[in-house]
Amino acid sequence: MASAPIRPQPPMSVELFRSFLEGRPDEERWELIDGAAVMMAPPTYVHQQIATNLLLLLFSALEVHAPTLAVYQRGGINLGPSIQHYDPEPDVLVVDAEVTQEFERRYADRFYLTAEIVSSSDRRRVETKRAIYKLHDACTCILVVQQDRMEVQVDLRTQVGWTEQILRKPDDLLVLLDFGLRCRIAQIYRGTPLVPRQPPAS
Repeated sequence: MASAPIRPQPPMSVELFRSFLEGRPDEERWELIDGAAVMMAPPTYVHQQIATNLLLLLFSALEVHAPTLAVYQRGGINLGPSIQHYDPEPDVLVVDAEVTQEFERRYADRFYLTAEIVSSSDRRRVETKRAIYKLHDACTCILVVQQDRMEVQVDLRTQVGWTEQILRKPDDLLVLLDFGLRCRIAQIYRGTPLVPRQPPAS
């Protein structure tokens, strides 16, 4: 969920935005969207549960299938010089594991998967971010996960362009071959009102 943006004239550059961030408290979360600095409200617990579920599923898959990659929540990314006035922070992303070799590193130059957990108030902003992620050369997968209903939109880059798939049923399979992930959509929503945790058998 986003608050009212700070929109300077002319639009804020990535460099100016990051300088602005240096003066803000660490607990604040900001994104640069279309030249405007947007402060993000704290995520709901359902949002965090979905992001955590997806992170854990990807973590287990990457450990076996692609150990040179790593998955994180809310990491910084460098979109590249051709994309101006945008500095988003995906809810979940897959990058090269080597980024952890520098203690102070905050941004990854290459990212391969991004996921956005969407509330009703930020659907338009997420659509903009989705289009921007597609412009990054290394990105091959974009997930848009609705938090108030069971729906996962999957964009995959192929040799002939991007394909789109929407999964809505609990037993629909999310299959991401490049990342070794194969899971039911219900697993992404485990622990939320859509897939409540079951009490242990007595």
